[in-house]
Amino acid sequence: MDKSVAIFAVGAVMYRLDERGQINILLIKKLGGYWTLPKGKLIPGESESDALAREVTEETGLTGEIGPPICSVNYKIVKKGQTLRKQVTYYLFRIAGGELQLSEDEQIIKAGWFSPQAAQRRLRRGRLRVILRRACTLLSSPSL
Repeated sequence: MDKSVAIFAVGAVMYRLDERGQINILLIKKLGGYWTLPKGKLIPGESESDALAREVTEETGLTGEIGPPICSVNYKIVKKGQTLRKQVTYYLFRIAGGELQLSEDEQIIKAGWFSPQAAQRRLRRGRLRVILRRACTLLSSPSL
């Protein structure tokens, strides 16, 4: 029997259009980590949209419009010797305002805007590359 505890989180593929109308993707890098997408845990009783807006602002200082869900990923992590199941639902997130400010509390040491292809090359985790590919498919949809 699986006795692991579930952690629910949300993440964002944050994007903007540059002066030429090209899509730029925001990636962040935490201390001792790799390039990644912003994400964070839900506080009990918090909706996914409220959690996503809060996490994005906490980690990057930016605000914007939450778009459609991209997908959910499930994986296991080990913290303090305990196996935990983690489910993260990723959403498109179009930047609308704010100023990029890296969170010292979250130990974010770097952030950068990249073309989708350059962002794909920087992401080391396969599941993040899949999420980014799915996000780019959604972004190429005429309905967005």
